[in-house]
Amino acid sequence: MAETPGPRIGVTLGEAVGIGPEVIVEALATLPPDVSATVYSQAAVWEVARERLAGSVRPRVRFVAVASSGGERLPGHSDAQSRFDAFVALEALADAAVAGDIDAMLTGPVPKAIFIHLPAPPAGQTEYLAARLGARRFAMMLAGPRLRVVPVTTHLPLRRVADVLTTEAIFEASMAAEADLRAVFGMAAPRLGICGLNPHAGEGGRFGDEEARLIAPAIAALRAAGVDAVGPLAADTAFRAGYLGEFDAIVAMYHDQALGPLKTVHFADAVNFTCGLPVPRVSPDHGTAYDRAGQGSADPQSAIAALALACRAARARQRAEAAA
Repeated sequence: MAETPGPRIGVTLGEAVGIGPEVIVEALATLPPDVSATVYSQAAVWEVARERLAGSVRPRVRFVAVASSGGERLPGHSDAQSRFDAFVALEALADAAVAGDIDAMLTGPVPKAIFIHLPAPPAGQTEYLAARLGARRFAMMLAGPRLRVVPVTTHLPLRRVADVLTTEAIFEASMAAEADLRAVFGMAAPRLGICGLNPHAGEGGRFGDEEARLIAPAIAALRAAGVDAVGPLAADTAFRAGYLGEFDAIVAMYHDQALGPLKTVHFADAVNFTCGLPVPRVSPDHGTAYDRAGQGSADPQSAIAALALACRAARARQRAEAAA
């Protein structure tokens, strides 16, 4: 019987003028010996980045050149060319995932504007990759060592949240998270805490009816599907319960409800994991940080943690495929 090859991680460096290349390269220096990585990047970007790689890592890091829009790249100065180059690299990574050439993805930080040239721009890398890989249900999970959060709605104005939020969206995001808490994080029976939308979880309808009208039915459906889900919880105490280990993930109703507590306790070491993808994707939980680009002072902790989780997710995917 042929030996199963080690996990294969596909990598993008993010927008070249941000801190992505330096933190991703720092992460690649921690690549486990049984894992190989393929970096999809413009040649000029890779040539600068590879000089930072330790020699012992290079044989396990392969480079695939993607088309470049050309032009000089100045750290901290984003423009249409650098953003389009970041999109082209992401597109090549998605192609590799669809083709089955990689077992997990590690994506560098990019601005949402890399998609502006598309007829219907997605909200971010999460939505773009979910569409490209045909994910039936997916969710963004921000995960730190002690707290994991899953926002049901993500990048939209706060005033639109109540109109966009649905019982189905809460159910689907929670199911996607629960499945990967099992498959990737190794939890036999994940416990989900489901936040309310309004202060005090609506306080019996005094501050809004979304808890009774939208959130409670989603929790009932989750329980009927065998998920250990509790709520609607008052958001001002739910995250403490998650931090203390009472829940394996907190499902929040909107972006800042989830990310505010997460970044308070895991500002440097959290990662962005996309639940529900057939090829797992992980990213550092920070942006391009143009103000720090090119200075060599960017903290690589989140990128290192993201690569470690990508390797773990890739191994889990390989085990699942071998058992199928």
